[in-house]
Amino acid sequence: MTTNYDPKPGRWMLPLVVLAMVAFTYLFVRELPAAAGGETDGSTTTTVFGATTTTALDATTSTFPVVVDPETQAYLDTLASYQNRMTDFQTQLAAANSGWDANPRTVTFDQAEAAFIAVVEGVSALASEAAELVPPGPLAEGHAAVATAAQQAADAAIAALDGLRAPSPDTGETRRNAVAAFDTAVAAFGQAIADIIPEG
Repeated sequence: MTTNYDPKPGRWMLPLVVLAMVAFTYLFVRELPAAAGGETDGSTTTTVFGATTTTALDATTSTFPVVVDPETQAYLDTLASYQNRMTDFQTQLAAANSGWDANPRTVTFDQAEAAFIAVVEGVSALASEAAELVPPGPLAEGHAAVATAAQQAADAAIAALDGLRAPSPDTGETRRNAVAAFDTAVAAFGQAIADIIPEG
């Protein structure tokens, strides 16, 4: 029996080459970042049931929360409340002081004095609390700076009230200097707290 050889064996080469090219292209495209849902900015896009979520990735830095024990956390929360109170006192004193210095004045002497007294009483109480607060052992040194700045703020507030009440010929210089000293002490107070609170 005579074997029937294909007279044109080369005609199968072209389909095989095309098939190989298609397969190579498919594999190559799958390896591209875009095919995996990646964006040019390093973010990742995920589609689930028609909802698309894009998650940004930071390739340079990673920030992890600082975990502290309950006692330390309670102490840090107390410092945060001190900071808020001190900021409120500073705002109150600044408003009364500027109102008394305004021309014409926007507050009466009684109003200014009442505001100054409220600040003195509030900051003095805060300073006493800070002095009595017992910090966790490792934070004792930093807390000493907090307590010192709080007391300096209280002393400056008292001096400001005395300056407000000073009789003539005082031109207000004593009061203004005391208010400036108060602002300096408040800034030191805030910095002392910032030095204690861990980053994270």
